[in-house]
Amino acid sequence: MAWDDLQDPSLFTPRDTPRVQRAASPQTAAPQEPLQEPDYLFDEPEAWDDALEALPTQRQRQTRPLSDMADIPPENPYARRRNSDNGAPAGDGTIVARGNPILYATVIAVCLAILAALCVMMMPQMAGYFWKDLDNVAFVNGEMLRYDQTLVKNYKQYRDYLKQDIIYQGIFVDGEHVGGLSVADAKAKLTADGAGQSSPFSVNISIGNKSWTLSNENISSERNLDHVLARAYAIGRSNTTATIGTSLTPFRERVNTVMGLMQQYVSLRSDATFDHDAVRARIQEIAAYVTRDPVDSIIESFDPNTRSFTFTDEQPGVTIDSEALYQQVIAKIDQGAVNETINVTAQITTPSVTKSDLMNNFKLVSAYTTETTSAKNRNNNISLACQAINGKVLLPGETFSFNETTGKRTTDKGYQSAGAIAAGQSIEEVGGGICQVSSTLFNAVARADLEIVSRSPHAWPSTYVKIGEDATVNWPNLDFQFRNNKSTPVFIIAYYKDRKCSAEIWGMSLGTGITIDLDSKVLRTIEPNTEVLYKQNPELTPGTSEETVHMRTGYVVDTYKVWYKDGQEIKRERLHTSTYKAYQTTIEYN
Repeated sequence: MAWDDLQDPSLFTPRDTPRVQRAASPQTAAPQEPLQEPDYLFDEPEAWDDALEALPTQRQRQTRPLSDMADIPPENPYARRRNSDNGAPAGDGTIVARGNPILYATVIAVCLAILAALCVMMMPQMAGYFWKDLDNVAFVNGEMLRYDQTLVKNYKQYRDYLKQDIIYQGIFVDGEHVGGLSVADAKAKLTADGAGQSSPFSVNISIGNKSWTLSNENISSERNLDHVLARAYAIGRSNTTATIGTSLTPFRERVNTVMGLMQQYVSLRSDATFDHDAVRARIQEIAAYVTRDPVDSIIESFDPNTRSFTFTDEQPGVTIDSEALYQQVIAKIDQGAVNETINVTAQITTPSVTKSDLMNNFKLVSAYTTETTSAKNRNNNISLACQAINGKVLLPGETFSFNETTGKRTTDKGYQSAGAIAAGQSIEEVGGGICQVSSTLFNAVARADLEIVSRSPHAWPSTYVKIGEDATVNWPNLDFQFRNNKSTPVFIIAYYKDRKCSAEIWGMSLGTGITIDLDSKVLRTIEPNTEVLYKQNPELTPGTSEETVHMRTGYVVDTYKVWYKDGQEIKRERLHTSTYKAYQTTIEYN
């Protein structure tokens, strides 16, 4: 069908109400072609220019062949024929549906009655209004519950009682009934007339002839009433897991707990508390007063002339176990001890060095003596150097310096010019000869097992000590140094007498029967150049010459420190290696 065909008004049949057509009887109905009716019928005339959403929705018209309408009942008791415009029944067989007003009214009345009944029943729950002559019910969790005024009255009483800010009846603290009181009032009752203070206690600590007392007069103490009253207040205000899976509500559980207090009382006790830190501080003060570290005996004086020592007396140490004492005092106070005594036995600690130890072991450790020459100036210098180092005390860990101890050798100190070695040749120098003092001291120090810090050999071997066992010095670059590596002081004695230079080391002995000696061995000999070396010296008198360096053989020497026990070698270790240069003959001329 074309769009223009839809403009034909005959295709649309407006009607007010649905029509029901009566089918013709089979005898009178003449065969005919099925009616060609439009797909839709419209009850109202439409305006094609109206908006789409303003148009009413129509139902599709049922189209059936007239031959199929024979099964429609001839009469519908609930339908009536639509009258024509003049009031007469329509002649086209259209039937109009008709309702029963009595049935409708009955249904409406029943619904209103049911609604009214529901309103009456729900009034207490929805509006809070309760009927006096009727049962009041409520729907809870799908169940209908009846309102019981007696139960409600009891519930309100329980609720009001549980809401009170008091400790519930039937609770005692330290024998006093505090039920019905607030926490503040209960504390005031319990602390009246000083009852809130802890019970008096006193503990005496006795150590030797001294004693101390710890009591509630010098240690602050009190009862833990706040904690106990908080526990009393909490009774009946909490729930347990016993209600899980039962019909018992948390409220009922609390009511049962509070009501049970009327039959079975609850009695709480407070504990006496005191300042533990104050007790510990007091114990530490006592321990500090009693504790004394042991004092070792030390050398009080040493007389180099008589080689005699005087020693101080040792003092034993005293200690106590402060932690154990603290635990004992705490236990006594917790028990409420009054005027009880704790006797403490102090622990005596002996010093590591006693006076008898020093007297038996502080002695001559080592000594060494060398012979000097007949040169007066040289011997004078040796004597002055010995005096400078004599009586020197070297404490544990200290280092001895020969140059620092003797200082610069000058004529102001009494030193004189004497033979010395410099640049491989013999010269005259103020303080010449003191290398014999440093070499003698070196031999004594090495045999005392002290630590050698700095030592240098001469240009060539000396005549007063064995090869490899000398120690040269020169201000200020060459120095002989050693360190006291012992735990006790060492004393140095040095002196010159009868053309002999001696050095002694006094201190703690090396051990019973223990001595140390040195042993030097030549490893290699260095042969000198046999040719004569000539050097011009313009300071010499013209036409003269002088042999300044004598030809000398060189050596490489190892020196060992050897330990002996009762004369038998028990250990040997290399101390150092000395190298002596070889020198060729040198003649200076002008």
